[in-house]
Amino acid sequence: MKALGLIETKGTLAAVEAADAMVKAADVTLVEKTRVGGGLVTITVTGDVAAVQAAVDAGVAAVERIAASSLAAKLVIPRPHEELEILFTPKGPGGKTDAEELVAEEPKTIKAAINSNAEESEMNQPEAIQPETKAKESPHPALPEKLDRQTLDSIIEKYGIAEGMAMADGLKVTALRTLAREYGELKISGREVSKANKQLLLEELKSYYEARND
Repeated sequence: MKALGLIETKGTLAAVEAADAMVKAADVTLVEKTRVGGGLVTITVTGDVAAVQAAVDAGVAAVERIAASSLAAKLVIPRPHEELEILFTPKGPGGKTDAEELVAEEPKTIKAAINSNAEESEMNQPEAIQPETKAKESPHPALPEKLDRQTLDSIIEKYGIAEGMAMADGLKVTALRTLAREYGELKISGREVSKANKQLLLEELKSYYEARND
C-alpha cells in the first residue's frame, strides 16, 4: 500500500479547499472524504511518500488561508500496513465511498446503459425466445472492473477508438488520471496529469491512438 496523507478540517468548505490543493500540488490520488462527526471532515490521499507529504503541506496551507482554526489535524503515514486497505473500501447501500460524493456524479457508464437495455429487451420478449436473445453477442464492450492500458488497447483493437474513448469516459477523473500515467507517450505527464480534467485526458488518449493507427 502506498503512503497515506490525511487532513482533518472543521467544515466541508475547508475540506474541499484542502482536497483541491492536494491533488493540484503533487501526483497523488484522492481516496475518500469522511465525515467524522461534530462538523469534522477528513480528506485522504495516497501516492509516493514525497508526493503525499507535498500534498498534505499544500492542503494545510490552503485550509489556513481560509482560517487557521479550520485545521483540526494532519497526518502522513509513509508505509501503512496492508490491512489498512479495509478502511478505504466502498461502503453504504450503494457501494460508494465518501470520495465519490465529493465530486459531481458522472453520467451513466456504458456498462450500466448496456445492462439497462438488456433487461428491458428481455422483459419485452416472449419467455420461449429468451435463451436465443441471451446467446447473441453484444456489439458493445462491457465496462471491466478495472480499465488499464492493456485492456483499453484490446477494446480499441476490437471495437475501434470511438468505443474505447466512450469506455474511458465512463471512468471517474481520478481513475482516468491513473490510466493516463501508464502512457509515457502522451504530451502531458507527472503533475500535468494530476491537474488535468477529464476532457483533456480523453483528448490526449484519443490523439495517441489516432497517431498510432496512422
